Parts: sequence; structure tokens; C-alpha cells
Amino acid sequence: MTTRNEGGSLGAAGPPAGARPPVRIRRPGHLALRVPDARKAADFYAGVIRLAVTEEAAGVIYLRSRFEHHCLELHPSDRAGVLHLGWETDSDEETLALRALLTDRDAVTRDAPLEPGRRGVAFQFQDSLGMWNEVYRAMDRLPLLVPDGPLPAQRLAHFTRMSPDPDADLAFFRSIGFRVSDRVPGLQAFLRCRPEHHAVGFLKHDRPMLHHHAYDVGSWDGIKSVMDWAALRGVPVEVGPVRHAPGNNISVYLRDPNAVRVEFFCEMELIEDDEDHDGRRQPLVFDLWRQSPPPPGFRE
Repeated sequence: MTTRNEGGSLGAAGPPAGARPPVRIRRPGHLALRVPDARKAADFYAGVIRLAVTEEAAGVIYLRSRFEHHCLELHPSDRAGVLHLGWETDSDEETLALRALLTDRDAVTRDAPLEPGRRGVAFQFQDSLGMWNEVYRAMDRLPLLVPDGPLPAQRLAHFTRMSPDPDADLAFFRSIGFRVSDRVPGLQAFLRCRPEHHAVGFLKHDRPMLHHHAYDVGSWDGIKSVMDWAALRGVPVEVGPVRHAPGNNISVYLRDPNAVRVEFFCEMELIEDDEDHDGRRQPLVFDLWRQSPPPPGFRE
């Protein structure tokens, strides 16, 4: 069922000045990708990214990092792309309240299809970029993975996206409860739903697309393990290690077989308060160590 309320509008202006919508989304849950060759993609995410296949159902391959049933879904398709972003709320009451808020604000929502491992009521909504987002309570908890080689990715932690209008995306996500951590008006925006500096980010680009999905590897030792393992598997590191200005995290980036970018990071800035910090305006520095902008082609 898809619904749209003809009353209010989310719009670029967001909520009234000073309004503080409650935080209902608690953390990123999973990413669902369309892939032309699901087996090839699964081999990459298991062999290089160190996720583990949980199960396969109706042609879809589900992979996890440590405890959760899955943090990544690979859906067979004739073209590569994003199917949806997944978000967890911690309770059915929060899930339903968020759907009511989105419907009241004229966002498009629909019932979510059945999915293995997912708990609670679930729905999907279209965001300011037209991308589908899935919201639900939680995932099943599974036994801990025993590492085989370097530590597996600890946790899916954020999504960063390219956008023609980062200010509008900031307004949309702020209006549904995210808090602003950093922004450069018209160029980039970073928002959080937990103490970590960002759960979603937006970078200026001429068309909307996913820039990367990111995994916390815990420490500098985790970053070194990623780079060693990638070298052993013959997979080039696209960029890194770098230390970002927004978030202060240390990061490296790889690409999957469909050119989807994957970030591994550690030492993300924590913001413990519940305030918006949209006046920080961090300088447009990609790498604090080198005081340099992004390399050519990285914002594509």
C-alpha cells in the first residue's frame, strides 16, 4: 500500500524555526543493492569486505557483519543501483509514529515487503532525493562471527549520497528527527541520529546517487587490516588512508564489482548533545592530514 497525504508539505524549508522533531530513527540498519551478478557481488563482499552470507531467499543474498541478521541485501537485477536504505527505530511505536509524521508531511510511503531477519512493523518512504528508505524495529541477533583473517567489518554505520541540493536534503532529514552535525550551505550536509557525527551525509553533485556505504572497523589496527587484506586479494584501495574534516574519522575507500564505493573508518567524532550544529561550517577539506580536497573523480 502506498499512501500520500494531501495536507502539509515537507518542502525545502523543513520544520518551523526552533522545532525539534523527536529522534525516532536510531541507527542505519542495512543497504539493499540491485546487482547484475549477485554471486559475483556476494563473493566480493564475503571475500574482500569480510561480510558473511546469512541466507539466500527468492534469489536475494543476505550478508551480515557480526551479530545482525543482515546489513546488506543483494537483489538480482539487469542493472546495478540502490533498492533502498534501511533504518532501525527500536520500537513499533516509533516506526508507526514516523510513518504518521511522513504521511502528514506529504511524503510518499508504502508497506515494506516481507524480509528475512527483520523484526516489527515496517514501511518504506521516499526521501528528498526520490530514494526509497525502509524503516523497522530491529534485526534478529545471531551468534558472533569468529574472524577468519582480519576482523570482519564491525558495523554498518552511515550512508553518504550525492545530491543536486544538499540544503533541501538537510531540511528533509532534520524534519523527521535527524540532528545537524556539520554543513557548508549549498555544498555539503552531515546529520546524525546517534552520537556519531553522521548517519547520513550529502555532497553537492549534478545528479542524485549513493556515494558510499561505510563500516566502522574500530581502530587504526582495523584500517591497517583492511588495507593489508585488500592488497592480498589484489583489490586496489581507491583513496586513503585520510582523516576527514567533517567527523574527524580516519578512512579508506574501495570499490565493489559494480563500482559502488565502500568506506572503512575509525575514530568518528561523537556529539553527545541533542542540538543542531549547522553553524560549524567545517572548511571544505577532504583530508586534514594533507590539507587537500578530494582527488579527481572521487565525487562521482
